[in-house]
Amino acid sequence: MSNLPLSALEQRDEFIARHIGPDAAETAAMLAAVGAASLDELIGQTVPAAIRLAQPLQLAGPMREHEALAKLKAIAAKNIVRKSLIGMGYYDTLTPKVILRNLLENPGWYTAYTPYQAEIAQGRLEALLNYQQMVIDLTGMELANASLLDEATAAAEAMMMAHRLKASEPRSRFLVARDAHPQTIEVVCTRARPLGLDVVVGDPANLPLDGGTLGVLLQYPATDGGIRNDRALVE
Repeated sequence: MSNLPLSALEQRDEFIARHIGPDAAETAAMLAAVGAASLDELIGQTVPAAIRLAQPLQLAGPMREHEALAKLKAIAAKNIVRKSLIGMGYYDTLTPKVILRNLLENPGWYTAYTPYQAEIAQGRLEALLNYQQMVIDLTGMELANASLLDEATAAAEAMMMAHRLKASEPRSRFLVARDAHPQTIEVVCTRARPLGLDVVVGDPANLPLDGGTLGVLLQYPATDGGIRNDRALVE
């Protein structure tokens, strides 16, 4: 029986190699192809000095994969899972088995097509394209739009669209009913900030409509399940 050094018992972690594609040889070959001696030289030639950090980021040392997983699990364990009886925009649904099997459980729809893209962009776009085509076939219309990612983002995009349409007019106040979903209000406020828009959250029955109003966001049904008639306000 041969004697092995203690270093042979050290934990070896291939996490970085599995998630960062090029190895040292491949990196050197690519650098040679573009005429750079090192990654630092390549960055120096391509990234303006004005936007580069002058000092290294103050980050903790790297972790092994099992250590990172343990830390993430410990953080996730702090979550408190509660059951919402109202929904607030999220509702349980019964999905037909044919859709469940052929779409939601089909990796072709939700896996990344490229190693650097940790999302489902291409599969999602194809699903939306098929959805739009189905709506066109059912309705006979020439065009059909597709929904955005979620209700909150769609609300913020509606506000931004109103802002662009009224860019030539001095309108900067966007009114939001206070019984809209909390996540919708937060996203709208966040998107309004860099645009310089003033978001006013208030009672939907007494929103301050005037010449400076850019638009109004109403929630139906309300986040607390309430149902009201907003016809007078809309008209």
